[in-house]
Amino acid sequence: MASASPIPGKKEFKLHMYWNDISQGTEKTTVAVISPNAEYPNFGETRVMDVPLYDKTTKDKIIGRAQGVSLQADLEQKAFLLSFNIEFETPDLKGSTLQVMGRWTPEMSTKVEWSVVGGTGNYTLAKGIVYGRMLSTGDDSVTWIELDILGYYAPLQKPN
Repeated sequence: MASASPIPGKKEFKLHMYWNDISQGTEKTTVAVISPNAEYPNFGETRVMDVPLYDKTTKDKIIGRAQGVSLQADLEQKAFLLSFNIEFETPDLKGSTLQVMGRWTPEMSTKVEWSVVGGTGNYTLAKGIVYGRMLSTGDDSVTWIELDILGYYAPLQKPN
């Protein structure tokens, strides 16, 4: 949904969706591709993700996918740098993306906050913030995060 923005030439948007990450089993959405070494037991772990984003936790409708990487980038604690694209799949947004970056730690057990650092298609030059609230599943291998994405973009005339 887009609306007028207090920033001249920009339009605001607000999106709501659910992140559904599965870390074990045959339907994994995140896979470790580089494992740590003995000298640094956690530092450097790299995971690739392709996480579906739904309109509800009942998985009624897929909105898009979060595709990217997470890197264990802290020597002191388990903390990941996340960098991913949200690739939209709904007919009105198909081909549009948002680029997101941020930090995630297990201590963020209830709330997350990431930056929208870019966008394409309907969200050209997007900037904004992603607020996430972790939802309990009772299963450590399944993560649901309720996401609210707030931001603005610059609608541009595409060249022929």
